[in-house]
Amino acid sequence: MTKTYFEQFSDLNVDFFESAKKSLLDPLGLYLANDVKWIKLDEKWNSLKFPVVIGGKGQPILLLHGFDSSFLEFRRIYRLLKRNFQVIIPDLLGFGFSPRCSSIEYNPSEIISHLIDILETLQIKKNLKIIGASMGGSTALKLAFEIPNSIDKIILLSPAGLFGEPKNIPFPLNQIGASFLGLPQVRKSLCRQAFAYPNKCVGEMEEQIASIHLGCKGWRNSLASFAKSGGFAGTHKYIQNIPIKTLCGENDRILGKKEIKNIKNIEKLNFVELQNCGHLPHVDLPLLTEKIIQDYFLE
Repeated sequence: MTKTYFEQFSDLNVDFFESAKKSLLDPLGLYLANDVKWIKLDEKWNSLKFPVVIGGKGQPILLLHGFDSSFLEFRRIYRLLKRNFQVIIPDLLGFGFSPRCSSIEYNPSEIISHLIDILETLQIKKNLKIIGASMGGSTALKLAFEIPNSIDKIILLSPAGLFGEPKNIPFPLNQIGASFLGLPQVRKSLCRQAFAYPNKCVGEMEEQIASIHLGCKGWRNSLASFAKSGGFAGTHKYIQNIPIKTLCGENDRILGKKEIKNIKNIEKLNFVELQNCGHLPHVDLPLLTEKIIQDYFLE
């Protein structure tokens, strides 16, 4: 039987991922990538196959990465977490190594819908714990708002998008912005900005992880579509009575002092500041971050 266009599209995307995986310099990244499963979703998603890392046994934890990142962001805490939990790390719709096609809109609403469909496909309906990093923090709050009875606890790592209003970026500025974010020097600069001590902690492995997914077909267009939608903003309004703990680095140059002050002022977020840490606690301080996660989720 001849494969459909979308089946061929999925196969090409998987092939790109397998090629990219072989080139990974970071052994922790390769270890994580080896646990990727390709989950086929229904016709709403054109029956495409989406990458989801699944490993370990125990209570389920859903890890959500940040803007223009991928599941590889969690490489330094994955092996530790899977000792006590079933760890699930999807690439958010339109990001990472997920397949992209013109018939799908890339916006917060569709990202949440996509995550709910993944959880339903995996038959995860209760006692779910969520870790959301940067934009993944806003994603976590909105997901918990949509399926509150399924969520047990949440940890936010330097959550972005909790305040303000969505700012729609129209064509052609959205395409220009996406192209700019693809420039090698821009990628390197953004990667370095995320770390507390980039001169000591950022090398070829870290820079590769930050950019390796850019080779996915449709990367620029999906990013431009997301920018046109306005992205995640003002998601603090979705905070409910689900227990939350929030970790932020004292050297976070991406959120900035004003944003962190606003986070501190929301009592329900249970703010904890980490010394010698930038925008990525799970990358800068993986052992400490993993211990906080274990203690909080298992108490």
